[in-house]
Amino acid sequence: MQLSIKKLRIILSISLLIESRSIAPKIIKLSGILLQPVPGVIKSIQAWVPATAGVLTTHALSGATTEVKSPQGNSISIQKGQNINFQFYTSRYAAGSFNISGLPDGLTYNGSNSIVGTISEAGNYSIKITGYRGTNQNGSSTPPFSLEIVVTDSDLTSHFSDISDLGNNWYKAWVGSFFISSIENWIFHSHLGWLYAYPAADDSFWFFDNELGWLYTSKDLYPYFHRYSTGSWLYHFENSSTSLFWDFRNEVVIQ
Repeated sequence: MQLSIKKLRIILSISLLIESRSIAPKIIKLSGILLQPVPGVIKSIQAWVPATAGVLTTHALSGATTEVKSPQGNSISIQKGQNINFQFYTSRYAAGSFNISGLPDGLTYNGSNSIVGTISEAGNYSIKITGYRGTNQNGSSTPPFSLEIVVTDSDLTSHFSDISDLGNNWYKAWVGSFFISSIENWIFHSHLGWLYAYPAADDSFWFFDNELGWLYTSKDLYPYFHRYSTGSWLYHFENSSTSLFWDFRNEVVIQ
């Protein structure tokens, strides 16, 4: 049976319409999540995928990428006993709460976007900071922010408020002239000889002498020393070539 010219034109028009608009739909799969089929002629899609997806990850507090950041960067190097005040924030949107993990002894989170305190042991420490949209660590979260802290043994010279570098590891301060050896905290005092120096605070020291034991002095006390083993006070003859101390308790000269 022959088709009329009019019917043939209608069939051809329908075929062209199907060919141009109905390219086979494709299934889009993102990390196990199936989205609705969309025509292949669509060049781009916009889809929200939960943070657990491996391909499209937003970690969003409100649908847009939000991160924990700090003007101090993500790594700091300090000496043990040095005060830390590390401040951080979330970009784009404010977090309602934070989770701080890996805090070493001596550091605390003050609840106001800062980690504060001091670390008394040398070493490398890694801290993770994660922001949450809701309070009590509820809701969507940011990617973990990694803070690396390198803590080194403190330099004895940093505990003197006023010290002069004489060269070749020799220094001059309120306690006199001394040489800092390569052995941790051991110094050679120009008048008292070898001493182990333990900073109690800035400008405040315990010195260990092999014969006298532990001696305490400070910038305010010097030239007076307190001898721990006997509980007596000693006066340092800093300019004497023959005597070291006067012992007030026993009323004798220590040479």
